[in-house]
Amino acid sequence: MALVIQQKPRYRLIPAASNIIYTLYDSTTINPNNNKFKIKYIAEVYVSKKTSNIISNENRVGVLKVTPNGEGYGIFDFAPTLQNYVRPDYTGGTVHNVNNNFFSQYNGTNFSETTPHTIHQIDDFSTNRNSVRFFAIRFNIEASDSITGNVTKQYTSNTIADTCLMYNGVLHDTDILAMNSNGDFGFNLQHEGFIMNSNTDKFLTNAPVKQYIRENDYCTLSYFSQYNFDFLVGSAGLTNPSVKFIKIQFYYNGSTTGSLITKTIQSSTGGHSGYMNDSNVKLQFAGIGTGNLVGSGETLPTNWDYYTVTAFDSGDNQISKSYEFYKQTEDCKNYETLRLTWLNKFGVWDYYNFTKKSIRTFNTNRKSYKQITGNWNSTKFRLDGQQGGTKYFNNSIQESISLNTEYITEEEAIWLEDLFISNDVYILEQRSTDNTSQGYMRKYIKPCTITNNSHIRKTKANDRLIQYNFNINIDKTKKTQLM
Repeated sequence: MALVIQQKPRYRLIPAASNIIYTLYDSTTINPNNNKFKIKYIAEVYVSKKTSNIISNENRVGVLKVTPNGEGYGIFDFAPTLQNYVRPDYTGGTVHNVNNNFFSQYNGTNFSETTPHTIHQIDDFSTNRNSVRFFAIRFNIEASDSITGNVTKQYTSNTIADTCLMYNGVLHDTDILAMNSNGDFGFNLQHEGFIMNSNTDKFLTNAPVKQYIRENDYCTLSYFSQYNFDFLVGSAGLTNPSVKFIKIQFYYNGSTTGSLITKTIQSSTGGHSGYMNDSNVKLQFAGIGTGNLVGSGETLPTNWDYYTVTAFDSGDNQISKSYEFYKQTEDCKNYETLRLTWLNKFGVWDYYNFTKKSIRTFNTNRKSYKQITGNWNSTKFRLDGQQGGTKYFNNSIQESISLNTEYITEEEAIWLEDLFISNDVYILEQRSTDNTSQGYMRKYIKPCTITNNSHIRKTKANDRLIQYNFNINIDKTKKTQLM
């Protein structure tokens, strides 16, 4: 009996930060009658942006070995290795790895090293640069013919596991896993509605369908696309249509207002709608905020209450829910609105505006010294007024902000728990009307950290009215001149 893969991920679209389990068995080598020693199962791990020639030395990222367990099986969890090869997308960029002629845009300007833009500011679309990668694994088993002998691979031809696609996501303990008769398990994205195929399916967010936005806010929605049977995520043999259009419609007083906005996903607008064996096109971002729409040249209706965002396939069939974005105005008490964006469990971005009272606190860390009174290094001694006493030669200032939500629904409360546990949170500024050629480097994004160590889940049953308050630190300290 040859080396056999006994267990593997059930689906081939996998969150990289959760268990990626393969179990192997080789009854021939394990058989004690064959007198094999120093037995170890071997896994060669390959990661690439493309499926072509993925099994090559340049794509090999590691060789892992495990000792057979008490039953003679070798069990690998590749997540600790593979999750190092995906990371968040912070900026736009080129459409995909084999085409550098098309880029995402900000205010009609192509992304470049001198005109960069954040992923949040894209006019229309952006393919991912870092969030998704292909991986493949090649297995073997090694052993020695004696206790002191050298180990050798037991098979000249390796068993190659399925080529899979991983994304920069994570599963929570409450996420339901599906298991088949072989013990293969995984998270069924299609069953949970995250592979867009019908009008009940969702973008890659747990946000409520109803959200709130100001007239100059940036916002993106992300989606998996370009799938066929090769990347099975649900029912066997099902071919999922790719997203081709994002349609946006404004409403006022219960009726449509303004023209229907149809954003076509194509290379010239920063996306890609054709099937390619390229990881960059497998997850894409759509700029759907009011700031994004204005940046792409759209004119917003003079009066509007909300607008809808819906995905369609190439046959013009609706393949997602319609997300509703309601106009949000500044608080009547003139509280400062702070918009946070954070990395969600799918490895893409969610957004929320905090419109109620916020308090900014500045904590100063000072380093001091005692200065000698008088001028001792001159032709005459002089008692200058600025000399003497305690001086500070360096100040660093840490800014903290206390934030409060409005009264929110239970659905919103559960969604915001993703913010509380996210390790990647930013303050996102609104679209500015000043010189758009300035501020590419750090005008719109401020990294911050949630400092609360615990959060109490609030419900209508327990609390009647649900409102969260918590604190953030602005991660970058303010500096002063050295004395």
